Amino acid sequence: MSPESPDRAEILGDRLRNLDLEGFSHLRVLVAGDFMLDEYLWGKVERVSPEAPVAVVEVERETRTLGGAGNVVNNLVALGAQVEVLGLVGDDNPGHLMTQEMVRLGVAVDGLFTDQGRRTSRKTRVMGASQQVVRIDRETRTPAPPAFEAAAREFLHARLPGLHALVLSDYAKGVLTPAVLQELIAQGRSRGYPVVVDPKGADYSLYAGATVITPNRKEAELAVGYSLARREDLVRAGATLRESLALDYLLITLGAEGMLLFAGGAPALSLPTRAREVFDVSGAGDTVAALMALGLAQWGDPVLAAALANAGAGVVVGKIGTAPIYRAELARELGLGGTRLEEKIRPQAELRLLVPQLQAQGKRVVFTNGCFDLLHAGHIRFLEEARRLGDVLLVAVDSDESVRQVKGEGRPIIGADQRLRILAALTAVDYVTVFTSHQLPELLSSLKPDLLTKGSNYPQEQVAGAEIVQSYGGQVVLVPVTEPVSASDLIQRIRQR
Repeated sequence: MSPESPDRAEILGDRLRNLDLEGFSHLRVLVAGDFMLDEYLWGKVERVSPEAPVAVVEVERETRTLGGAGNVVNNLVALGAQVEVLGLVGDDNPGHLMTQEMVRLGVAVDGLFTDQGRRTSRKTRVMGASQQVVRIDRETRTPAPPAFEAAAREFLHARLPGLHALVLSDYAKGVLTPAVLQELIAQGRSRGYPVVVDPKGADYSLYAGATVITPNRKEAELAVGYSLARREDLVRAGATLRESLALDYLLITLGAEGMLLFAGGAPALSLPTRAREVFDVSGAGDTVAALMALGLAQWGDPVLAAALANAGAGVVVGKIGTAPIYRAELARELGLGGTRLEEKIRPQAELRLLVPQLQAQGKRVVFTNGCFDLLHAGHIRFLEEARRLGDVLLVAVDSDESVRQVKGEGRPIIGADQRLRILAALTAVDYVTVFTSHQLPELLSSLKPDLLTKGSNYPQEQVAGAEIVQSYGGQVVLVPVTEPVSASDLIQRIRQR
């Protein structure tokens, strides 16, 4: 595939390196479509079954995450956006687990309706030595009932004014009926919102009038009915689809060959990928849809949005399993000047996604919290010992207001932003976040770290959050304090001089 011109590539690269991704936090996106529960059974393969010529997987741990349209939600949350959903689940355990996970991530679930007679779609992947051995699907493909279509219309009319973009994630499980699709596209476009569609099946007329659709090569071949192995066929098919469906843009994803963007009367634009090792392509299309929506909502530029999507997809294919792209990862990929130190500083919403993924990899997550005002040798010794208790150390730092409540007026000496950066600079610390004291119970309940630790100068019965951690099987460990050092005493001594 021929690359774009050097001048154009250089201009695009300059624009990408000057983006402010913080603006994603102000965007509210509706994700509508087929929500699923992704389950992973992780284990090792060391023998073949005597009953049949198949591998035996000895399961060591199980993890769950949002799948299908839910992975678009995961990506949007990881990128810092506000998210609402519109979908249909069954009144069953997978449906309840999915709803709970969305609530944990801070997603508005008013539009996640329940159908008593429907089975929530669930995909179970058996993983041996980090390779997928088999996938087991339990799902419903029947069209959603008219009652859901009516509820969807009512929900959309009520919530549409507060949105900035819509993502329609179609996995052909029956939720996005023709009536629901038409309503979503018409209402979204009437407000001037970008409507991004991740399509399924051969009948793309269902998506007519959308802002952009994002098929991969195989999906586009199904829609046009002929092979798209050659570039000239890709260009012809893309132009035909965009014009016949009255789309503003069309983005065809091509795996290792990158992407091909069709926008108005301009020639098709090739977006090459950066060479990297590919571990798993699961969910890359969801990352593309999420970033196209955010890019168009934030900047209104299809080329910029497609370049963001291309960069994000390149990151997620290097991960094992269905995993989202985090804003810090995207910033690093784009060369926005992010450092390893800055990547350690994460908002709580990102950690709610990240911690379960770390645990799914078999890593033991240690949590501690405190003011850490005027960092001293005692703090550093404690953090080093805490890190030795596991594989990942997460430090929650009291906000300035929380420090004032605990320590009194005149504190903190050092503001929260600087305290976060100082802690992030320590080798022992893997991630830091800021919190207020009243948030601790909810933070621990949502993150579920394997271990909560404090210094031994705290009696265990006085360790805030200990009961929460123990309630789900976590541990509370007190790190011995051999040479007590008090920041308050140090500050008092400094003031007296």
